[in-house]
Amino acid sequence: MAYEERLPHERLQPFIKCLWRLERTYAANDGEVLWPDGCVELIFHYRARYSNGPTELPRAFLIGTLSRYHRLKAIGTVRLFGVRLLPWGLRAFPAFRQTAHKDRMLPLSDVIDLAQTQSLERQLEQADPDQGMRLVESFLLAELKPEGLDLRLLGILAKLYREPLTYDVPAAAKESGYSLRQFERICSGLTGMSPKQLSKASRFNQARLRIFFNPAVDLHECMTHFGYYDYAHFSKDFKQCLGITPSEYQKWILRLREGMRKTKDVVFLQDESPDGML
Repeated sequence: MAYEERLPHERLQPFIKCLWRLERTYAANDGEVLWPDGCVELIFHYRARYSNGPTELPRAFLIGTLSRYHRLKAIGTVRLFGVRLLPWGLRAFPAFRQTAHKDRMLPLSDVIDLAQTQSLERQLEQADPDQGMRLVESFLLAELKPEGLDLRLLGILAKLYREPLTYDVPAAAKESGYSLRQFERICSGLTGMSPKQLSKASRFNQARLRIFFNPAVDLHECMTHFGYYDYAHFSKDFKQCLGITPSEYQKWILRLREGMRKTKDVVFLQDESPDGML
């Protein structure tokens, strides 16, 4: 397996978490688990195809914000270029149609002009990893038009998303200058999620990352650090978001780490792991 994440151009960073690529060979009944992290993904994949249940996905598709885990299946080798947008990221690209996408996987042509999608698809199919990343980044820079966005409000949403343990929804609403109900409506319009759902997804993902990067962590310490009041609550969130318990996830990561020691083809950003693509 080869996996790599890269920071995008600095102009894109307020809206895009990372650009990434994956090349992985799947056996029968193998696949990926996608979990909630608040982000939206743009996917261009080649060779073998992913399926969502009985439905084969198009070469280029969008994964909307998720509230629960989803499974993708594939048989054979998949070569993939991806864009991980922050929860409000789509709004910085007015040429992208703002289609309802929560818990949905949509053909990218439902969001981006078909001619543009097909042109980028063709170029990426022949591109090497570096070329592919540059092509995707150039496309995004050309479409970036954030002038109509309230950057102060996006900063508040970013703080709520990145600091779920110390910055809660009432504090965010107060700083925004809106009533709680107005703030909830604005957040839902920008991200497709309520502020509470955004904070919950972020907290879960931070707990998951703690286990991912330190699989020997004491689960009770992890649970209390991230504000879960008992193990049943902690386990319920993991079951909803990953389909397995924290203990089962910890054991899976330990096995995964052993396999990763045998390859150098996995490159993460400093504080990230592939969101659902391992």
